[in-house]
Amino acid sequence: MSAVAGRRSAGRSRAAAPELTAYLQLTSQLVTAGVFALAVVGKLRAPEAFVASLTDFGLRRARRPVAYAVIAAEVAVIPLSLVAPPVGLALGALLLLAFAAAIIGVLRQGRRPSCRCFGTKSAPLRGAHVARNLVLAALALAGLGAGDHAFAGAPLAVAAIVAAVALLVLATFDDLVEVLAPRSI
Repeated sequence: MSAVAGRRSAGRSRAAAPELTAYLQLTSQLVTAGVFALAVVGKLRAPEAFVASLTDFGLRRARRPVAYAVIAAEVAVIPLSLVAPPVGLALGALLLLAFAAAIIGVLRQGRRPSCRCFGTKSAPLRGAHVARNLVLAALALAGLGAGDHAFAGAPLAVAAIVAAVALLVLATFDDLVEVLAPRSI
């Protein structure tokens, strides 16, 4: 390889790195905002079901204030992920890690409460829900570490398509898990 070709190749890979981080950050922002939007809409469609589901997590007296605090925090993630990514992505990751820890806690106690993560639809919690939350938290943190890129043309379009596919998978997550790894009865 000639020295000129080597320099051209190195220049292209350096130029591609900022573009890849732009895709990563934009996808992270859109997926994080979308996940929390799905969760909020689902919970607001059946707020009492979400409040009642917190009993299965050991909350007896403080269910309603905790439920409303969770919903408020989830609502905050949506615009913050889009207009103040460092704050929104960090808050989203923190919530997802807290949800994963809560799920681990109840699973370790041998309980399998219904997942009301996205509101009315429920499925018994399992390790796949922990994995889902950890992957989503990792995506939010990766976007946080990708830097600050403005919404722009092609990266936004590609990130929007990737985010839409990811959100479709997340919206049908419990069904997909059941098909790919059915519970033993």
